[in-house]
Amino acid sequence: MAGPIRTLRQAARHGMILSVTCRKCEHLGQFMASDVIHFVSPGRAIEALPFRCGECGAKDCAIKASEYDRDRKPKIVVWRPSRLR
Repeated sequence: MAGPIRTLRQAARHGMILSVTCRKCEHLGQFMASDVIHFVSPGRAIEALPFRCGECGAKDCAIKASEYDRDRKPKIVVWRPSRLR
């Protein structure tokens, strides 16, 4: 991969996982970038995605894109978004 991943389109192209952490209650959710791209403009910056915490309802979330190695699947739960507000 050449250069940093800045947009949702780039993250989806590389098959990345978005780790979304609530800054208020520290609840963690993980989503495939390729799923999120169906709900948000692909050119949007990763830090500017409109996530809301499912536990406390806060909109202040930290978002980090990380690689997903299909050969070594991590033991995580990947959520599928139904809509983004």
